[in-house]
Amino acid sequence: MSYYFISIGGSGAKTLEALTHLCAAGAMPSRGDLNILAVDPDSGNGNLERSSTTLNNFAPVQNLGVGNDTPLFKTKISIIEPFPWKPVEVDMTLDDLMGYHLQGNNPLGSLYEVLYTQKERGTRLNEGFRGHPSIGAAVLAKKSIPREFLDKILGDANSGNEVKIFLAGSVFGGTGAAGIPTISRLLRNELIEKSDKVSIGGVLILPYFSFVASQDNRDLFARSENFHTNTKAALKYYAQKDNVFNAMYFVGDSQRANVKNFSVGASSQRNDAHIVEFYSALAALDFFAQPVTQTHEFKCISRSDSDNFSWMDFPTLTESVNEQKSEFELQKRFVQFARFIFAYIRFVKPVLKDLLDGKRSEYQYPWFVDYFSGAGIKNTDIKNFEDYAEAFVLWLKQLETLERREVSLIKSSMFAANPAQILHPDEFKSCDGSKTDLTLHEVWYRLSENVSFDSSVSGFGRFLRRLYDACKV
Repeated sequence: MSYYFISIGGSGAKTLEALTHLCAAGAMPSRGDLNILAVDPDSGNGNLERSSTTLNNFAPVQNLGVGNDTPLFKTKISIIEPFPWKPVEVDMTLDDLMGYHLQGNNPLGSLYEVLYTQKERGTRLNEGFRGHPSIGAAVLAKKSIPREFLDKILGDANSGNEVKIFLAGSVFGGTGAAGIPTISRLLRNELIEKSDKVSIGGVLILPYFSFVASQDNRDLFARSENFHTNTKAALKYYAQKDNVFNAMYFVGDSQRANVKNFSVGASSQRNDAHIVEFYSALAALDFFAQPVTQTHEFKCISRSDSDNFSWMDFPTLTESVNEQKSEFELQKRFVQFARFIFAYIRFVKPVLKDLLDGKRSEYQYPWFVDYFSGAGIKNTDIKNFEDYAEAFVLWLKQLETLERREVSLIKSSMFAANPAQILHPDEFKSCDGSKTDLTLHEVWYRLSENVSFDSSVSGFGRFLRRLYDACKV
């Protein structure tokens, strides 16, 4: 099976961030590569930049060699260039793209003037489609999907592999609302001869945040008061048009979170993580776990408490091990991964720093002697992992502190972010609300035990694997 994920716009990028962390925790349905394409005319978008940073932090970590018999970092993420794919050139307007200056006063030019306002036609598209999907649809319809992306899909299909493509974006803004239907149809048309090998799914993200724009802002921008109208129009389109999707997921929130700092686009558009993006990433995992099919299914998921998110509100996931399907609880895998990150931050990170700076002696730490001595550990490997750990904790902290809702996945009182640290070590053993005997002291004790490994597991990856195993309940 070959997997492809396309993030479209800001909400798609935020879903990509959540998906990256779930991949690190081993939640993908099987091993192999997850190929990523990001679509955004606003390449400087803060949401995309943050997701890109998370990907770049994870990329070297996934190659540390923790072994093939562990869920830890089992998914290899490959980024498709250009990243992101920008369907517009710098400083381009809709008039430039449509060649309006060549139309003169002919009927086509007159129709174009009726369909788009002067502001829509003349606004530079460097910072996206400004919440106007009609602009995005016109832009994307004139572009071709990057050839490298299509060739990779065709190569997989021609090799006999089944291909699963998943798109993520909002239906209430500009880039996602325009990109999901347009790109999915372009893909279906390009891959029509391989339809028996290719399955396309998508998560259509419904409104889940709102904002108050500056009163003196005269730019063209998305308005949250129009989100419901935009959503209604989008859903009507999907209901009436020939559906190119094999599976569609709809995720939103009736209680919208308030965006703290309004931004038209660029680097200042940087929103906190939200549980809707976590659900959207889980939708991708559910789709990837299903066999390629040309049938259409409808699924529903509900919660027992409208104001609280707990582990009971998430589905059991499926994975393939040695070509056999099995189920696993997301909670156990995710919580073990979180404990692994927090244990590293609590007592491994400061010790490694002091050892590398010559402030402590190796003999004081049996686990260092067992797993590090003579292993050729690189400072860059340690830094890359610690950068990723910081990104994970920041994302998790924001996820746990959702406005007007209680999220009970990992106790937010236990830790702080930016920088990552454990505030209450005694909460480590019950960090997800369950009662266990796994204290930080017990993890330290387990690390000091001598455990044999496959000879292929070595270096810093060997130690990370041991720490991860020591965090299992």
